[in-house]
Amino acid sequence: MVSNPRRHLQILVVGCALPCLLAFARIEDDRTWYSIALSAVVSYAGLVATKALVPIVKAFNLRAGLSGLDINKKGSPAGEKKIPESLGLASGVVFLVCIILFQQLHYYDAASFVRWLTHGGSWWELKSVVVEQASDAWLVDYNAALATICFMLFLGFADDVLDIPWRVKLALPCVASLPLIIAYAGGTGVVVPRPLRALCFGLGPRLELGPLYYIYMVALVIFCANSINILAGVNGLEVGQTVVIASAVLSHNLMQLAGNIPDEVRDGHLFSAYLMLPLITTSMGLLLFNWYPSQARKAAMDFVFVGDTFTYFSGMTLAVAGILGHFSETLLMFFIPQIINFVYSIPQLFKWVPCPRHRLPRYDTATGLLHPTPNWNLVNAFLSIFGPCTELVLCSRLLAFQGLCCGVAFWARHVLAGVYKE
Repeated sequence: MVSNPRRHLQILVVGCALPCLLAFARIEDDRTWYSIALSAVVSYAGLVATKALVPIVKAFNLRAGLSGLDINKKGSPAGEKKIPESLGLASGVVFLVCIILFQQLHYYDAASFVRWLTHGGSWWELKSVVVEQASDAWLVDYNAALATICFMLFLGFADDVLDIPWRVKLALPCVASLPLIIAYAGGTGVVVPRPLRALCFGLGPRLELGPLYYIYMVALVIFCANSINILAGVNGLEVGQTVVIASAVLSHNLMQLAGNIPDEVRDGHLFSAYLMLPLITTSMGLLLFNWYPSQARKAAMDFVFVGDTFTYFSGMTLAVAGILGHFSETLLMFFIPQIINFVYSIPQLFKWVPCPRHRLPRYDTATGLLHPTPNWNLVNAFLSIFGPCTELVLCSRLLAFQGLCCGVAFWARHVLAGVYKE
């Protein structure tokens, strides 16, 4: 039985959108609701723009020789076609345009103006609406995030063009995070888990880390930016896992915004939601061209590779949301598959066992199935556990596991609330 790629993609979209919509419906504050709705409108425009821009960038990249072969189809006619690479540049540029445009809309409180229009307010009420602007502190964080993500997008594209060695790749996120680290003005303390307070005599509920907290932020940035790049090699997997994680982060933000939380916590989750919405939509626009293509569909002719440009940019965006949104622990819980893959890959990453350039499965030209190879990553582990399968089924299983882990993270937060931490 042949799987339907379009049906798998539809399931992914519905599965990611449903929890976000349910959480959004619970928000009661009008200004917050309209602000997020306005960001969603800008983000949807980003999806449309990404779909239009990918074919244009594809043509330029092919002309410049930025192309490669699909190794997972080696030996078949599809494996001999040149496929344009680094198309993450298209979604990344559109993402930056979206958050810049929304920055202006948010600064002049366009959400309150939209609320005034939909509620049929008076002209006198309009005068009180347009004068309220966002704080300068919010703009500093927003601009720092913008600079960091833009820096990472540039370095990711440079990696695709220059083929930077693996050792240097680890340092790229550290360099790109400089605007974020320098502009960060939040707290540097962490809440100590209750079990540790009982084990460590005299340890209070909050521990001030000082400069160590900045080291922690850099480590988080390096991990998030590289972890998506490591869990790769299957068409649709890099973009798909980004969509799932970003949807989980957005759902978390919206659920927190629907509750009774302090203003500083609310600002952090709003900031994260403003980043996640365009990340999800622009990634979905790119996923339409990167999803495993059916040979019966005309869209198979438009297939593209996203490259390190996308993996670094998307990982950095998630890290920035977690740091400036002040929920880095929850963010790491959404990265459970990436953590498992990283730990499992350590023997090869540190050259304790032979590590080829591409740690991909083996394609069987007779059956069209992928078989495991002796490489230490989650992709081959799934093939070893569940048996050989098509590339579409393998990608769908990995993304389903990603979604399951995000669900477990939400469950763990609910169960441990008030027990693990206050």
